[in-house]
Amino acid sequence: MTRLRLPWHDRPGLAGGIDTDGSRAGELLQLGFGSVEFGTVAAHPQAPNPLAPLVARLSALPSRNPGSSAIGIGIGLSPGAPATAVPGQWLDGLHGAWQAADYLSFNLSARAHRPLLAPEHHTMLAITLRVLARERDRLPRRVALALKLPLGEHHTPLPAIADAAAHAGIDSLTLVLADPPANRTDQLTRLAALARHLPTGPALVAVGGIRNAHDARAALDAGASAVQVHRAFTQHGPACLNNLSP
Repeated sequence: MTRLRLPWHDRPGLAGGIDTDGSRAGELLQLGFGSVEFGTVAAHPQAPNPLAPLVARLSALPSRNPGSSAIGIGIGLSPGAPATAVPGQWLDGLHGAWQAADYLSFNLSARAHRPLLAPEHHTMLAITLRVLARERDRLPRRVALALKLPLGEHHTPLPAIADAAAHAGIDSLTLVLADPPANRTDQLTRLAALARHLPTGPALVAVGGIRNAHDARAALDAGASAVQVHRAFTQHGPACLNNLSP
């Protein structure tokens, strides 16, 4: 078994948060990113950013050409949802979004969701990830599964849930590096340590502080399979892709 590399990882991806509801999907998917992630949304119909309208917009898009940007959907939780709501809302997200996406990203990086990374929730998350992978395998079309989580800083252990994701069969870990990078060397060292710890299995995607080709190359050299950008796009628009080229 070797580290996975998904087809759209050959080009930088556009991270979630740029287009939550899919209203810019037609535009963003034509810019040349390897993937465009929409959301984060929640499967709960009363959530401020609900899943269903996003899926409807994405499903109404014209057929994409081979090699065009992959579609990702970030799945979160409704505001104030307790930890016990995670399995149900994430499973509803899988069943509600798979037809419109190439990959689904289950988001633990948002500040409101980070308490779920505490040790007391590890077993629940590990079981949930296994159930998601099992249910995905029953679908008529395979959709990749990603887990998005903060990489953390030097005084904290590497995220333990990464092991559970690997064992569950999750395809990709989207690792959020500190941005602005207070200590970029430390973040790259942690990324390299996680890559060594998980030498096979999920692809590692770095996001946060990726501004130019040097940043992208440093993340790839540290063990990332691919990178995503967010702030670079908000500041420079589509021109940021030129800055990311070697």
